[in-house]
Amino acid sequence: MEVFMEKKIDIYKHQKKKLKIENPKKVSVIIPNYNYEKYIIERIDSVLMQTYPIYEIVILDDCSPDNSVKVINKKIDEIKKEHPEIKVQFIINEKNSGGCVFKQWKKGFNASTGDYIWIAEADDSAENDFVENLIKPFDDPEVVLSYCESARIDGENNLIREKSDDLYDMCRTGEWNKSYIWPGEKEIKEHLSVTNTILNVSSVMWKKQDYTEILEKAGEFKVAGDWYIYFNILKNGKISWCNKPLNYYRKHGSSVCTDVKAEIEFNEICRIQDEISKTYELTKEIKDKQELRRSFMYPLLPKKDNGKKKIAWVIPHPGKGSGGHRTIIQNVNALIRAGYDCDLYFEEDGVSTSEIVRQKINDWYEKCDAGVYVGFDLKQEYDLMFATGWQTVEFVRKLPAKKKAYFIQDFEPWFFPMGDQYLITENSYRYGFLPVTIGKWLAHKMQAEFNTPAEYFSFGADLNVYKPLPKVKKENAICFVYQPEKPRRCDYIGLKALKILKAMKPDVQIYLYGSSMPATFEFECKNLNIIPIKECNELYNKCKVGICMSASNPSRIPFEMMSAGLPVVELYKENNIYDLPDEGVLLAQPIPEAIASAIAYILDNPQVAEKMSKFGVQYMKNYPLEKGFEEYLKAVKDMLETDYKDIPEIKPLYKKSAFLATEEAMKCSEELQKAQPIYVDNHGKTYRFLRRCKRVLKNILIKMGIKKQ
Repeated sequence: MEVFMEKKIDIYKHQKKKLKIENPKKVSVIIPNYNYEKYIIERIDSVLMQTYPIYEIVILDDCSPDNSVKVINKKIDEIKKEHPEIKVQFIINEKNSGGCVFKQWKKGFNASTGDYIWIAEADDSAENDFVENLIKPFDDPEVVLSYCESARIDGENNLIREKSDDLYDMCRTGEWNKSYIWPGEKEIKEHLSVTNTILNVSSVMWKKQDYTEILEKAGEFKVAGDWYIYFNILKNGKISWCNKPLNYYRKHGSSVCTDVKAEIEFNEICRIQDEISKTYELTKEIKDKQELRRSFMYPLLPKKDNGKKKIAWVIPHPGKGSGGHRTIIQNVNALIRAGYDCDLYFEEDGVSTSEIVRQKINDWYEKCDAGVYVGFDLKQEYDLMFATGWQTVEFVRKLPAKKKAYFIQDFEPWFFPMGDQYLITENSYRYGFLPVTIGKWLAHKMQAEFNTPAEYFSFGADLNVYKPLPKVKKENAICFVYQPEKPRRCDYIGLKALKILKAMKPDVQIYLYGSSMPATFEFECKNLNIIPIKECNELYNKCKVGICMSASNPSRIPFEMMSAGLPVVELYKENNIYDLPDEGVLLAQPIPEAIASAIAYILDNPQVAEKMSKFGVQYMKNYPLEKGFEEYLKAVKDMLETDYKDIPEIKPLYKKSAFLATEEAMKCSEELQKAQPIYVDNHGKTYRFLRRCKRVLKNILIKMGIKKQ
């Protein structure tokens, strides 16, 4: 489970007090602008609002066709009145520099008179204490570059991501979690030899030196010039990294960096990596990372026949926080690691480009090196094509591929009332696509009800995240996955069960989590809303029982709870008995009284709880995420190389009968029911007649199109 926050950045909201410093370092701020009339005022204000004194502002305009020059001149008049202590220069190019930003950087450096430089790009922004934090490391005279973490924002100042480690820490090493100052050579060999880890020049402060030759050479690059500059500067000095996200790096459709040809970028990556490799002796680990960085570009390069098996995916448009999309991307990445060539084709939304969808995938799920395309204009011939949901089946039926498969994550007909939509969705399993399912139950259902052989991959958990934490103190508490926006989560039955349990055991703390929807409850509890993955594991470690209910395919959550050593209560239904083990889970009859009884049984029997906990941890050691990927890869291999028919029968894993309601729970439920009065409508005939008239009138207006349904 992951948190996705919607937040708007407003640098004006919490202005910090100016520092009073005698003899501050002279900081020159260079603001190169081209066509950013919309953002230039906020950018200049972000400089003026710095807590550390600013010595000089140098604004450069590269022949902007919008009203930038007029807007900037007006702002400069204000600065001269309100900030007479700040030197201001405004340099307007008579001719556009031809898109080479480094010419503008060089011009800014030559014009500036300060000792320290901040190139603050016109469409970015910053926290008030950006300079205050980044100027401190220059107390060490060997530091030549000081930079910080960047939060990413869109064109309307909406926060896209609070950190940008998904772009620079491609191997998820966590090396940037702490601030540091170290030799430039170390930075070059360990980081810049692989990729440009300094993502945005606006996040950097420079010690002013003569960089003329380096800046001129950078002009040979279309994309990687800043990378070239950084590693050459750091040959003769130290670098400082601040892990605070003090810079706001704007990513939007008009950003210069989005209009780059992949082949040019790839060639420049290779050029810089090779140059550093010739200068420094690099370890095998670093050389492997260099190749990994290059591999990220392969799907974007012009298609060449590389002899790899080619797999296409047809996918609904991505949604923020979609667990289904996350699972798809994880398995696509498993295919790529195994040597398959993958392309993803997403349904049109009429707005997004292929580049935007790729960015969504990288930001919302995980980095993916497959080709990403909006629409169904196939780029090559495919050995295998996957449908990924009922709405994609018709597209896959029409598109050409040697074999066609179905990546099934749930029994989707159950999402709809019985009728046309139910049958249309159910029929998606009848077109002869080769199914691979998440979990055994769906594979069994394909075999038993649709006479379609199906392989499966097991539910797993990230054992690096979900694990016992001996130092976390156990509470007399339980936790319940509360997601009322998802009907299959059975929130009504779950809350009734918890109300009964609370009446039986008033001292038990009940934690709800999993939804940001506002709600009130009929019993005392603590609603944690959506919490980060790490906090989920901590919650599982401090609780005695976890309740996660699914009326369709099981969730990953019970498996993550077991990994953390938390006994689980789920529903005894067909969908759960094929995947959940009977030693780590209690499956209760799907009535509130039985669910409450199962929870109480575990709470009342510490030995049972201990046995379930130990079993769950041991059981899940055999089911890391990697096991599911291995099983999935085997299924794909079988699809491509066999007739996909010799698949053994799948049998239930859970052998026990359903846990039934205790007499205590039934009596408690009856008492609670008695305390709840039955509503009696005492309105007379006239009122009822008027209500009928209102209903008839409403139906007439709907049919006439005057009122919406």
